[in-house]
Amino acid sequence: MKIKFLLLMLGVVWNCAILFAQQQTITGKVTDDDGKSLQGVTVMEKGKSNQVITDGSGNYKITVSPRATLIYRYVGMNTVEQAVGSKTNLNVTLSSSSSSIDEVVVTAYGIDRSKKSLGYSTPVVSGDEVSETQREAFFNGLQGRVPGLSINSTSGAPGASAQIVLRGFVSVSGDNSALIVVDGVPIDNSTLNENDLASGSANRALDYSNRGMDLNPEDIESYTIMKGPEATALFGSQGASGAILITTKKAKAGRTAVTYNFSGRMETVNKFPEVQNIYSKGTNGLYDGTSPYSLGPKYKEGVQLYDNIRSFFRTGYNQKHNLSFEGGNEAFTYRWSNEYNDNTGITPNTRYTRISSRLAATAKFGEKLNINTSFSYTNSDNDKARKGADGYMVTLLRFNPMADVRQWIDEKGNRVLHSGTIYSEFDNPFWDVYRNTSFDKVNRMMANSNIMYRPSKWLSVNGILGLDYSFTHGESVYHNQSYLGSGSEGDPTGGQISVYDRTSRILTGSLTARSSHKFDDFSLQGVLGASFNDYNYVTNAQYGKKFFDPDFYSINNTLPETRLSKSTINNYRNVGFFGQAVLGYKTILYLTLSGRLDGSSRLMPNNPFFGYPSGSIAFNFSDIKGFHDMFPFVDEGKLRSSVSLTGKEPWRTYYTKSSFEGQYSTGGGFAYGVNGGNLNLKVERTRDFETGIEFSLFKKRVSFDFTYYTRLSSDQIILPRLSYGTGYILKMLNGGEVKNHGIEIQTMVRPVEKRDFNWDVTFNFTKNRGKVLSLAEELPELYESDTWVLSGLRTSVHPGYSIGALSGTRFKRNANGDVLINTATGLPVTGDGVYYPIGDRIPDFTLGTINKFRYKSISLSFLWDLRVGGDVFNGLENRMFNLGVSAKTLNREDPRVIQGVLQDGLEESANPTINNIAVTPFYNSNYYFTNVEPSMFIERDIYTFRLRDISLAYELPKSLTSRIGKNTSMSVFFTGTDLLLFTNYTGLDPESNLNTPGVGGIGGYGIDYGNMAKPRGFNLGLRLKL
Repeated sequence: MKIKFLLLMLGVVWNCAILFAQQQTITGKVTDDDGKSLQGVTVMEKGKSNQVITDGSGNYKITVSPRATLIYRYVGMNTVEQAVGSKTNLNVTLSSSSSSIDEVVVTAYGIDRSKKSLGYSTPVVSGDEVSETQREAFFNGLQGRVPGLSINSTSGAPGASAQIVLRGFVSVSGDNSALIVVDGVPIDNSTLNENDLASGSANRALDYSNRGMDLNPEDIESYTIMKGPEATALFGSQGASGAILITTKKAKAGRTAVTYNFSGRMETVNKFPEVQNIYSKGTNGLYDGTSPYSLGPKYKEGVQLYDNIRSFFRTGYNQKHNLSFEGGNEAFTYRWSNEYNDNTGITPNTRYTRISSRLAATAKFGEKLNINTSFSYTNSDNDKARKGADGYMVTLLRFNPMADVRQWIDEKGNRVLHSGTIYSEFDNPFWDVYRNTSFDKVNRMMANSNIMYRPSKWLSVNGILGLDYSFTHGESVYHNQSYLGSGSEGDPTGGQISVYDRTSRILTGSLTARSSHKFDDFSLQGVLGASFNDYNYVTNAQYGKKFFDPDFYSINNTLPETRLSKSTINNYRNVGFFGQAVLGYKTILYLTLSGRLDGSSRLMPNNPFFGYPSGSIAFNFSDIKGFHDMFPFVDEGKLRSSVSLTGKEPWRTYYTKSSFEGQYSTGGGFAYGVNGGNLNLKVERTRDFETGIEFSLFKKRVSFDFTYYTRLSSDQIILPRLSYGTGYILKMLNGGEVKNHGIEIQTMVRPVEKRDFNWDVTFNFTKNRGKVLSLAEELPELYESDTWVLSGLRTSVHPGYSIGALSGTRFKRNANGDVLINTATGLPVTGDGVYYPIGDRIPDFTLGTINKFRYKSISLSFLWDLRVGGDVFNGLENRMFNLGVSAKTLNREDPRVIQGVLQDGLEESANPTINNIAVTPFYNSNYYFTNVEPSMFIERDIYTFRLRDISLAYELPKSLTSRIGKNTSMSVFFTGTDLLLFTNYTGLDPESNLNTPGVGGIGGYGIDYGNMAKPRGFNLGLRLKL
């Protein structure tokens, strides 16, 4: 028996020795196409949970059997498989590929997943592609590069804000902006709401940058666009409008590298309005030099007229400097980057400067613990241009061309008056920009710490903590000699000032546990986590009038009795608990189920918690055995579908209960605010369905990605007006439905692939339609008051119409629809004040086309952006028509009869009196005020074909750069922005926004009034790496 036992033990030991002998340790290094080490590459044994991560030098070590196959995966790179065999060293090069299905994608909270397992579209844009445009804000560089992404800038001024919208507008009143996430941490991208200021201004006279402007594009490695709510389900209500996940650059270990980038930019005005210079100032054909209207007599022959519009604007300049240092070893890496960006605009005395510094470090403690941390500081200063009705273009149109606009100040510093007093003559635009100033200064700090602990091969725990703090000081001033700041001769204002201090503090954290298991042909991955977000916004604002010293701008320099103060506190918290399970069969089929429970202080006390599920399926048909034998030209192919339910919180706090508000004027005290409380307020729900197909052909020379989606948003959160009998003016309610549906197509083609020459073409197609199905309380219209412009137009939503509707008043009509004519004047009768849907701003489709050429050391890329359809309100032309400066008013001496019927008591009869009263506008200037409907200035079915970006770069040969250093590289480049625009729009720029993103819903997108068009930009620069 003992002998049998001994023989048995010897057999076990022998088998174990054989088994051990079959295992071997593989070492190697992973690099990219340029030979740079890649940190964080996943190296895994195919079919098993055995995996490691490359260190800061790109090195790895893994123990496998000789029969194993290793899989190398990295974000934005093609996945590579290598059979082990007898090798003990495997060095692998990963090539860049934005179209590959077989790659790794970073999702919520830094969770990386194989793209094969995702049941939704996740386009990735490289950071270099965006930074090469040399635009000051990263989001402007994304326009046209991703299907479903829309960037709506307010203007072409330095520091201009922009709406960032994914898959159309879903909320009629709430925030439709995408969430911005940096290295797993949501950051502040808000815009100041002018309603929080003591001046109580509407969000249309000044622009306030959204805080995404504070990010330096040169610090960004990649952008992952998460468009569907299933894609952002783990982010909860924050991600209900989609998200842009930003991965920042990290150091490559091995040696110290120094990088310096410089760019010099020149900007010029893209387009000027067409004005008439035949008729002089005045009204009814009579001259009046103080009048803003050009409805007077003809200019006398030989009189000198100045081209004041061209004299006012200038060439803008920009300089950008970026300097970074990086280095480290396998255990520790660092990257320290610094930026100086100085942009002077085409409008005098406008400027945006940004100084930033960022330090990022990674530390590795053995094989189980990794720590990534970063800290950044940004200081920005924005001297702003006024816009809208106070915009300089409008001011220039009012200015008398018989006077030189450059003569705006005398030797004593007083305003030059040409024909009136400070109370009657509109301001010279030069006086506006240098005396009626507006600016804000921002100091912002962001800190991020990411700790990953891997206690075993199948389990990892990840904790992320982020802090985002900013302080903003802003001022807006009207000088006491200014028309807008002087008041009247009987009641002089004496100048006015509005100041504010705003602090923003966002503390976020998340803890996730991830597990991964393999059961023969099946795999199971799970995620459990929790997150919290603590938001604190405080705005302290003051307003005062009557300066004691007219040239000293301070609230303390105003008359105390005129001062108003206002403090706005917006504090709220959000907590969430989430889970996700991914079941896979080989690499062919993946089923993902997710769920999240959110709690929000904004909905206390009745409905603070709300939950929502999501699910997706991905079928990689190209991985079926024998598929490539039947279809050898197909590289990869996937069918996908997803469904989800998400919730969106109210966009403001303190709406569940009626709250007190501090009183502005001297004496203070508190009183109930204008908003009535609603204890039953609940989240806005959105149900999504997405399906699509993606594949690549001919060794990835062709790739195609198609998506169809529908979105139904119910329980809309709206803020309608109430009957004053309630004691309140507004009340936040739930009610109404909005439906969006659309298609997205991304196609990539490489027509030419040679050793020295490549040509790549990418097409990004988007078509989205959104319709308001219903509104709460059977409201016929819900409007945004901040979009009210020129008394007769505003943006509204109407049941049964597009969510992008423009609304306007109409002339009074009879039952037959005939315009009623005043029998005394021959002009139309003013309507009843009802606003009707008169336009639709949503384009039929958009198409971004990117061409990239590379010949040896020369690269050329350019982006054409096509928008077809959609209406634009040409507010500037409307105002020019009113003022009599439009070229359309040159026929003013011709009598005309306005089509309609007389309001003589017979207008509703079977035989109304047809109007036959002739009007000659030259003698009756009311023609240009009364004979105006907003619909007359809506330009319909607009198309734009814009050369948005072009970049040409040349990398100097090594024979030259090696004289500086062995590893030195240098390139020079030219970049152009918005160089060409082909359009049927007659105004300055159809891509205009009357309002900032601080206005809810769609805001003023598609309203062109008093904003500057995007300027042409020409950049020259160099990149140097030592």
